[in-house]
Amino acid sequence: MKTTLHFITTTTAAVLALFCAVLAYQNAEPVKLSFFLAKSISLPLGFVLVSSIALGLVIVPILIPLLRQLVKPQQINQSRRRSKTNV
Repeated sequence: MKTTLHFITTTTAAVLALFCAVLAYQNAEPVKLSFFLAKSISLPLGFVLVSSIALGLVIVPILIPLLRQLVKPQQINQSRRRSKTNV
């Protein structure tokens, strides 16, 4: 069971790495990014895409537990209010 899970994980990581490499290779033309007033240097589009995917893969697992902690107290308070009005 452990070896099967390890194989699936490794294969998935390899396919994602290959996908990112092909994406970066096919989108090699330089682009300039601008966010509000800030401007960046000219970067290859593939690099921008791959780095934004990687950043999303890092940030989303961090934010989900934080958002769940923020939502839970509100849901508990709403359910308490409902139960008091129903009694």
